[in-house]
Amino acid sequence: MKLKGKLIRWNEDRGFGFITTPDVKGDVFIHISELKMMSRRPIVNDIILFDVVYDKGKKSKAINASIEGVSSKSSKPYKGRSKRNSLLSAVLFFSFLFICFFIAYKTYPSWSKNVAQALPVGMLEEDFSGFSCRGKQHCSQMSSCKEARFYLLNCPNVKIDGDNDGYPCERQLCN
Repeated sequence: MKLKGKLIRWNEDRGFGFITTPDVKGDVFIHISELKMMSRRPIVNDIILFDVVYDKGKKSKAINASIEGVSSKSSKPYKGRSKRNSLLSAVLFFSFLFICFFIAYKTYPSWSKNVAQALPVGMLEEDFSGFSCRGKQHCSQMSSCKEARFYLLNCPNVKIDGDNDGYPCERQLCN
């Protein structure tokens, strides 16, 4: 049988308080964990329904408590996202990323096609043997106009055609 008592003190910061009841000598200790299924936190003067247990020192403690007139939460406490929902979210996220990259890949023309369309036909047939992409990006790093043309046609991230007309290093190497 549940006992009935009145909450006479409550420490919100620490989550505990004391109940007084005529059925138990002295005040009964109550911890917030015994009220975990309640829809709100307790306040002083609430009527508490509880079972009582005693520790070795004969101190009383309320267990299986509820606040009279206050509804309880659902029987299954919230524990965050389920593993299934998390996995589904991850799959959807990565599917979205894949679709975005696929669309970008199919719709955005590669940089070399843009450059090749802007260059004169003779430059595309030029013999560039002996040149390779070695991380150069600026005209000041090139040793000749031919090397600059090779870099513009074949190497990514170069900054050697400022006016985007297809002719690299016009001021420094290729007059």
